Amino acid sequence: MEAGDPIMTQLGMLEKCLVCKGELLEKIYNETAQQEAILDTNPFSEEAFDRTLERKAEAIEKLTQYDQGFEQIFSRIRDEVMADKDRYRERIVNMQQLIGEVTKKAVHIQSLEQKNKVKLEIYFSNRRQQIKNFNVSSRTVSNYYKSMSSGGKADAFFMDKKQ
Repeated sequence: MEAGDPIMTQLGMLEKCLVCKGELLEKIYNETAQQEAILDTNPFSEEAFDRTLERKAEAIEKLTQYDQGFEQIFSRIRDEVMADKDRYRERIVNMQQLIGEVTKKAVHIQSLEQKNKVKLEIYFSNRRQQIKNFNVSSRTVSNYYKSMSSGGKADAFFMDKKQ
């Protein structure tokens, strides 16, 4: 890095930002993989799943801040970098490589998220069915007890008539 060159300094900040984004995406991927493992366990632990969601939300919040910071810095230096591409070529190539790595990680996360979404939809569908079955069973039992409590009087009435 050339001393005193503010553009080089800001390009260095952009590179560091991309490295940090890559690390955060790695954390998000690990949390998503952990969610997959939780979804594959029986019984499913909603508390453990919620904890992974909270950790992912924190990482996503930081990721958003890095994105905003990257955009702000890049918008300030874009014209100067584009005007003198040869001077900044090494930094540009390095950032392109980092952007490729970040994009690859994001695609892996999206793929795993999609698989988890399907698993979660199946879980919720099964839970809805269990709740529906419980409600039907509960109504059946309730109706049975109602009929037994009032039905006993009716049976006695018919027995008296027969005698």
